[in-house]
Amino acid sequence: MKNYELLDHTADIGIIVYGETKEKAFESAAEAMFDLMCPLEKIQEKECFDIEVDGEDLESLLVTWLNELLYVFEVQKLLFRRFDVTLIGHNQLISHCYGERFDPKKHEITREIKAVTYNLLKIEQREDKWMIQVVFDI
Repeated sequence: MKNYELLDHTADIGIIVYGETKEKAFESAAEAMFDLMCPLEKIQEKECFDIEVDGEDLESLLVTWLNELLYVFEVQKLLFRRFDVTLIGHNQLISHCYGERFDPKKHEITREIKAVTYNLLKIEQREDKWMIQVVFDI
């Protein structure tokens, strides 16, 4: 079962994810992004890759981190399926990302995501959970 909803958008694709904490919502956003690229069930947790990023606020932190994950996929051919995120304030993120190297015999890239955008971006606390809405340039 998917832990995200698709957001109707004319040219790009968007998602809405939820988490009990900000960290869990960030993790869900990254999982959804990679699931849109390659079904998560096809990705094994063979390697751990650490990423640290800074941002001016929570929104820029999310966009910077997700774009960094896309960069790592493009350059190092790593697909991820699970993330452990630690947020330090509203402007620093440390993540442990679990996945494996892209193997064209095993993995099919179903959708190419070029970038994470600020278009319609929202990070909100709603009652007892956090919601993230983000749109990807495809």
